[in-house]
Amino acid sequence: MLRASSLFTAVLFCCVSACPVIGQSQPAPPQTSPETLKVAYTQALQDKDWQAATAAAQKLVDIRSSAENLDQLANAQIYSNAPQDAITTTDRALEAEEREKPAAGQPDAAWKEQKSKIYLSRGNAYLKLRRNSEAIDAYNQSAALSASPGQPYFNICATLYNIGDTQNGLPACRKSVQVDPTRANAWFVLGSILFADAPIDGKGGVSISPETRQALQKYLELAPDGPHADDVKAMLKMAN
Repeated sequence: MLRASSLFTAVLFCCVSACPVIGQSQPAPPQTSPETLKVAYTQALQDKDWQAATAAAQKLVDIRSSAENLDQLANAQIYSNAPQDAITTTDRALEAEEREKPAAGQPDAAWKEQKSKIYLSRGNAYLKLRRNSEAIDAYNQSAALSASPGQPYFNICATLYNIGDTQNGLPACRKSVQVDPTRANAWFVLGSILFADAPIDGKGGVSISPETRQALQKYLELAPDGPHADDVKAMLKMAN
């Protein structure tokens, strides 16, 4: 949602009893800790309160402009329907990531995973803008950096499936289920692509391959009441 901005003009009045006494020390304003803000950010995401999530993430960035904090802000901006802002934020996150790169010879697995997450966010922002080719490029960069790239491969698979480029999406679907065989939607897209290309036999049935049957059955195994369960059951009923 787009957040409307309002302009408020405040006139402050001070009376003798309310004004601080000159020379008297005043208590410091309460500070919100990063830990508290992280909890608030996570809770806001769970509640789908994107405005609160963006506000918490921005405060975290104000405290420390780390790659992780900037990536969290980018995600909140995507959910808040501000994908162009999210792309700008991922630019900053990638710059921060380079500053945080471990020295030569030091372990860098966690650093690579964080960079993978930034490219995943970047891809999601491009996808929201319908800039599909740029989204796929970002997802490929994410997959190349991650030790477990099931999500970016699925995003490539689903993006190409949704725009009708199923043959180019097929390898990404296979990679996604290979890396993460618990991803039900990846099995559904894989099975749907294969089913659509299966030949019709002389009796009007669909001659599906063992891979197609496995993909469809795996979806039902993982998500028996999932949103695509009826479609999968219908495909299996048509299959020989």
